Amino acid sequence: MDRRFLSAFTDPSDQVKILGRRVAPFALIHRVQLEAADSPLLRSDANIRPVDLLVAVKICAGEPIGKPSFMDSWYVGKMANNAEYFAEQIDRFARLVLVEAWPKFWEKRSRSGDSNGIPWVLSVVANLVANGIPETRAWTMPESQAIWMNSAFAVIKGAELKVLTTEEEQLLDELDKQA
Repeated sequence: MDRRFLSAFTDPSDQVKILGRRVAPFALIHRVQLEAADSPLLRSDANIRPVDLLVAVKICAGEPIGKPSFMDSWYVGKMANNAEYFAEQIDRFARLVLVEAWPKFWEKRSRSGDSNGIPWVLSVVANLVANGIPETRAWTMPESQAIWMNSAFAVIKGAELKVLTTEEEQLLDELDKQA
């Protein structure tokens, strides 16, 4: 069995303690929160500072970021003055994230399909259910979430989809105004 798969499902990441805090297993919500905070811990070429690690750890521990406590300042100071300790804590965080346990993929080939007469709403719900979302949840989740999830599942299955970002949409709007 694939070692990455086994690591992803057997790693005791719920036991991890970083900067004196018990941190939850890394989840997609943590990734979104770190992206929102523009965390350098999500970029391989970024210069990570002790305060960046503290913010990431607080997010994974479910703590508010807010004003640093005395202990927060103590940990930041300890990391700033002890490169070995800082590197150890960064390594602990990297092991928590478990990126190395992600699956690796072969290049996907796209398939094109024609309309089959099934209402698009039912197609979305059926795709969500086929991918493990309970039927009740598939029908009652916010539509925007259902569409995003359906799109992601379709891409996973090889569909050629390109999401128009809000920045691209704004640029198109500006170009339309200039024309």
